[in-house]
Amino acid sequence: MDKRPYKVMSLRYRIALLGLLGLILLGLTRLDFASIRASLGLTSIPSFSPPFLSIDMGGQDTDPTRRDLAAAAGFRMHRTSVSWASVEPNAPLNGVHAYNWPDSRFSIYRNDRRLIPYVIVMDNPSWASQRTCGPIDPAHLDDFGEFVRQLVSRYADVTPYWIFYNEEDQWTTYTDHDAGGCWGGHGAEYAQMLAVAWDAAHSANPNAQVIFGAAAYEPVWDQGNRWDQLFFRDAFEYMRDNPRPSGHDYVDIVAANQYNFHRDSWEGQSGTLPENQGIIAKFRQAVSDADFDVNVPGAYSIDRWQTEYGLDKPLATGEVGLQVGTRDAADDAATNDLQARHVVHVNVRGLAAGLEIISWYTLVDKPSDPLKYGLMRSDLTPRPAYYAYQVLSQQLDGYEFDQQLLVSGKPEIQAYRFDRGGVKKLVLWRDSGEKIKKQDNSATETMVVSAAELGTWTGQVRVTNKFGSVQVIQSSTEVTLDISSDPVFVENVR
Repeated sequence: MDKRPYKVMSLRYRIALLGLLGLILLGLTRLDFASIRASLGLTSIPSFSPPFLSIDMGGQDTDPTRRDLAAAAGFRMHRTSVSWASVEPNAPLNGVHAYNWPDSRFSIYRNDRRLIPYVIVMDNPSWASQRTCGPIDPAHLDDFGEFVRQLVSRYADVTPYWIFYNEEDQWTTYTDHDAGGCWGGHGAEYAQMLAVAWDAAHSANPNAQVIFGAAAYEPVWDQGNRWDQLFFRDAFEYMRDNPRPSGHDYVDIVAANQYNFHRDSWEGQSGTLPENQGIIAKFRQAVSDADFDVNVPGAYSIDRWQTEYGLDKPLATGEVGLQVGTRDAADDAATNDLQARHVVHVNVRGLAAGLEIISWYTLVDKPSDPLKYGLMRSDLTPRPAYYAYQVLSQQLDGYEFDQQLLVSGKPEIQAYRFDRGGVKKLVLWRDSGEKIKKQDNSATETMVVSAAELGTWTGQVRVTNKFGSVQVIQSSTEVTLDISSDPVFVENVR
């Protein structure tokens, strides 16, 4: 077996992307989506539909350069928002509504179908609510419903995806942070609002997807300080106890955000395998806990809350991400490479969890945010994670998640198998189960790959690293790979 180390980034990738990005920054050209992908050998447009790989563009989603960059990375969806307060700043007069629609922005979305909008509905007008992020005055729920009906009808040809508020489980009384929602302590009222929104949206577009806003849902490490630990319980309990009439519903998809800086909060029990942490645990893992104790890690995934209260809705994220800076540390090579690895880890695990939308926060750093979540710096210089997204989207184009493989005696090896018309592909890496930034990323374990894992055997295996560098290994029966925290894509050469 050839054990030469992978190059950090192939020369072909560097020349092609840096040259094109340099021209953009000099104002000499706009990115041509087909050309940049062809220059990188990424010849097809990813076709997850669903699931969607989505990107938050920090309010800059009408900028043509940023749209080109997002599309070139392989994203098929972008998260954006509509402010009710901006559209309808004044209360209706004698039942007549006056709206200031964001038509120019949605016209750009309509004419550029590479990126489907994933729209957060947020910001209540002052005449309808005491807090812009919180519960709507019941007297104005009908006004809200009319706004939603008009909104969804007006842009039905642009998107069916409407998500209501963001991190709405934040306590209504918490004022030190506003991420776009603060219905904490009002789960039942949130469910009532969703019923109004669902009826309005589906009357305007029968194909509308009304999404339970992306809750932060960090009950263990936050301990109820910022976010309501029991928000899902209260909302879902109301839905169970107040069934909608036939043909009506509360929600089509349930979403939450997932940041892995506290992923160890989601391990089920002592000795839990790494694959039961983070995004899979938060959305799908259900650990036995007779008391349903809110402070028991992993005891109550979102899926378990649904099962407990009779729901069975598809799941999605509003945000995933990993910052490369802090208020005290520099944006350095080590954390940049860590972020690039995380791009593959979190998306592959999200696909394994069956999520319909996985949305990265964010495309470009926000200058005001020292944590630096962007795939690109504020000057549009790409980080390694940007290239990792390109390779990920190309490698899994057209593939569906098949199953997670457990390697006997080696629980730290993460092995996920995907299928495209009977053709298998593996995504492999090592995970010690520690916090992401505390792992020994140089540690390796061996894994034997054969027809048992790939479904068939051609005598040649192609191993592609997260930046697209390829190694072809020949063997008559099997290969032994050194697996580190750097993910690799493994498939037969045909």
